[in-house]
Amino acid sequence: MNNSVLIGLGIVIGIYLLFKLFFGKNEITNEYEQTYNKILTSKEYKVKGQYEK
Repeated sequence: MNNSVLIGLGIVIGIYLLFKLFFGKNEITNEYEQTYNKILTSKEYKVKGQYEK
């Protein structure tokens, strides 16, 4: 019974770590999103498009 508890605990910890690895936001993603939002909203990077008059 003790081995089954340790195996179950190991599986739960493994699933948690995989979840954090694939679905957790890290600093690189946050930095990318900040740069992306700055480019979208900044007038410095604004380009006149075909829809402006």
